[in-house]
Amino acid sequence: MLMISAAFLQAAKDAFLKRAMAGMDVLVATWSYCLVTSVLLAGMLFSSGFPPVGARFWWLVTVSGVFGGLNLVLYITAVKASDLSLTLPMLALSPLFMLITSPLMIGEFPDPAGLFGIVLIVAGSYALNLRRFADGFFAPFKALLDQKGPRLMLLVSFLWSLFANVDRMGLDVSAPIPWVFSTYFATTVFLTPLVLWRAAAPFSQVRRHPREILAAGLFEAVSLAFQMYALTMTLVAYVIAVKRLSAVFGVLIGALIFKESGLAERLFGAALMVAGVFFIALLG
Repeated sequence: MLMISAAFLQAAKDAFLKRAMAGMDVLVATWSYCLVTSVLLAGMLFSSGFPPVGARFWWLVTVSGVFGGLNLVLYITAVKASDLSLTLPMLALSPLFMLITSPLMIGEFPDPAGLFGIVLIVAGSYALNLRRFADGFFAPFKALLDQKGPRLMLLVSFLWSLFANVDRMGLDVSAPIPWVFSTYFATTVFLTPLVLWRAAAPFSQVRRHPREILAAGLFEAVSLAFQMYALTMTLVAYVIAVKRLSAVFGVLIGALIFKESGLAERLFGAALMVAGVFFIALLG
């Protein structure tokens, strides 16, 4: 239940960010929503406290902050570039990449039911362009990758299959809220000089869409808190697979709010993803 809530909040966050993109530079949008997220997570930190940590914690925070910041820039660029209903489903591929990265990095591997659930989620992303099947077996994937947004999000999906394992390692030497606050604060610190150097009038840009940035930061903070607690309860691959249910919500939000086309086709793909989530949550 934690991760289903987190998935919805992720899709809502992306919708607010896409609205903000109308008048903001990608780098400014990434930095500003990370800043808001950090401030809100700092408030949660007051109630949870900060446990004693060692050198390994700070090394992991540095890695997550720097590379996570670069990945978020790619993520928001992808959200801006194409329809949400085509771009967000590409994140469903991260559990597939984690079949390779998790065993290598932290020694975790799903059981057969969980593995089948992950396969269904990936099949759902294929079905998003099923009408292109007549053009060849790989045409539905090719149709996605012909657009900048899905193409960038595929790269983001692979990178997040790495960062999710870093999150798990960080949780092993810390606690959920301190860890996620530290990583987002590190990302904000990393992005700040880049924004001041590269962006034109960043504060003026933020003032054009304050509500959207505040909403995105709020939804991200709560979603991340749910995710970090979930990571302490089960395998990383399962947590991230259920989080990718955000693609389903993204399809609906894209159709209802942004009037994106192809709802029936994309909902079929979403239904396969939901089936995969049930396999993971109930049988995995």
